Amino acid sequence: MSTQSTSESLNLAGIDWAIVGGESGPGARPMNPDWVTDIRDQCQNADVAFFFKQWGGVNKKRAGRELDGRTWDEMPGAMAGTARSIGLEITNA
Repeated sequence: MSTQSTSESLNLAGIDWAIVGGESGPGARPMNPDWVTDIRDQCQNADVAFFFKQWGGVNKKRAGRELDGRTWDEMPGAMAGTARSIGLEITNA
């Protein structure tokens, strides 16, 4: 599942992976940090891998991709094993 800004609770039944990120480039809308944290918390409660891609904005590199002081690079089990085999540091959900 890839999602953009929403204020609703998500139905995560049958979902293995949530990728969350803000819009980027000219005309990008700001993203509410509470929304990102809420999605992350819902994923943790539902045992769904959570990957935070970016804060977005006109200068997405400056905004970075840390949430609560860390990056979130979780991948579903099988994908995480593949990523590790090529040398990527990945967290399993």
